[in-house]
Amino acid sequence: MTGLPTADRAALVPWFLASAAAVILLSWWLAGRPVDLPAAGHPPLQCVSYAPSTSSSVRPEPVTREHLRRDLALLARQFSCVRTYSVSDGLDQVPSIARELGIKVLLGAWIGGDELHNEKELRRTIDVARANRDVIEGVVVGNEVLLRHELTQEQLARLIERVRAATGLPVTYADVWGFWAAHRSLADSVSFVTIHVLPYWDDHPVAGNVVIPYVEALYAEMSRLFPGKRVLIGETGWPSAGRPRGGIEPSRVNQARYLREFTALAERRGIPYNLIEAFDQPWKRGPEGTVGGYWGLRDAAGHEKFSWSGPVVEAPQWRIVVVVAAMLGAIGAIAGLLLARERRAGNAVTLASALVLAAGIGAHQVGFLHASNISWTDWTATCAIAIAGWLALAFACRRAIAPVGADNPMPRWIVILLLASCAYACIGLVFAGRHRDFPVWLFLPAMLGLAAHSWLQPARMAARFVERRATEETLLAFWLVLAGVMIPLIEGLANRQAIAWGLVSAVLGLSVLLPLARHAGEYQRGTDQAQG
Repeated sequence: MTGLPTADRAALVPWFLASAAAVILLSWWLAGRPVDLPAAGHPPLQCVSYAPSTSSSVRPEPVTREHLRRDLALLARQFSCVRTYSVSDGLDQVPSIARELGIKVLLGAWIGGDELHNEKELRRTIDVARANRDVIEGVVVGNEVLLRHELTQEQLARLIERVRAATGLPVTYADVWGFWAAHRSLADSVSFVTIHVLPYWDDHPVAGNVVIPYVEALYAEMSRLFPGKRVLIGETGWPSAGRPRGGIEPSRVNQARYLREFTALAERRGIPYNLIEAFDQPWKRGPEGTVGGYWGLRDAAGHEKFSWSGPVVEAPQWRIVVVVAAMLGAIGAIAGLLLARERRAGNAVTLASALVLAAGIGAHQVGFLHASNISWTDWTATCAIAIAGWLALAFACRRAIAPVGADNPMPRWIVILLLASCAYACIGLVFAGRHRDFPVWLFLPAMLGLAAHSWLQPARMAARFVERRATEETLLAFWLVLAGVMIPLIEGLANRQAIAWGLVSAVLGLSVLLPLARHAGEYQRGTDQAQG
């Protein structure tokens, strides 16, 4: 292949781009297929974590009673209970509104390392609990305080016992199941044990097809560890967007599958539960990564993400994307046929494929940017990368349709920007990847553009690198290939996004290294011939 003439190389590029376009359209078609899922447990469902609906990327401000009532009225249609996490910022009004709507409350008190805040929060919690005894099923004193290492077990126990004595209501503490297992004596201070079972965040996440048996076995083990105590699953759920972990992949369909199967299991086994959470919380993307903002059963505007019975579709908008892509592809094909003087068929395929890719990948990019970006700096950086990637693909297409022999170099700043940005993403994923996304869609146009350009002009590309002693490009490319191998191994081969990102990273690196290797080989052959 390395010895192919330039004309033959150019003839293959349209079909490379056409194949990529077909794969992208196939991905949209697959995302638009209805997926049959088992039905959920019978309504009403038990309980759901509640924080006020918000579209803000910063922690919400105090909430009004009207806002609370609007949210809770939606939840009361499906759930018999809501769990709160604090009585501050207006959330002390939740029990009185719940009474009006006929639902119960697991009242939360947010405590941590600040003693003054703890005192204020506990006093208000006790007052609210006493005034609303008829609607409060229990008081949750602290949420994952041990996990955050903010209090000792002894300090926590004293606060729990204080609220229990002051209210006469059932009192509990909520934490990840592993911390309950490590602090079993804390059960002496609570009325019932509240565990968090979030398979996504487990240190060793199990695959989605065995997660329900895993949860069932885990609940049985926790019940065995605390004989005579009621065990409540205080948080369980599945994210609809974000980076996969092992075989666990956030998506609308997978969220619906888990929640339906879990609630059906809970109904069969008599497991008390609280689902996390009522509404998406975009501000959580800061501390938890993209995935933190998408645990809601409803989006930030209050719209349901899926139904609790019948088929579920991952991308309801898929038809719009495919129709737009087809229209743009037709325009590109006509333009290629009318404007080209030679290789009309190849040029038509090139332009049609490029426009189909623009629609198909562009729609994925819009979704990725909207889901992951928080601040204006995020938007600026990711949009710059996206634009550079599309420019790289445009230069490759320009080179593919140009007359044979024409020199169409890609600007160095585009190559440097794309390689450096990809290298930065790889550093984060290799050394601190727990909360970082795999930006496959963001870099896919860049990968296609650099790969096609490298294929079309390997000798000239290598000659330019050698001429300007492009050490930066070479070092970045070596790192991208190395990271492209490391990341799937670190994440596990069950993580399909990690594999896809590894391919994107490696191909970007090889787009630089292979022309250099070809150039070095030709130079060595020339040297050997001269010496011979």
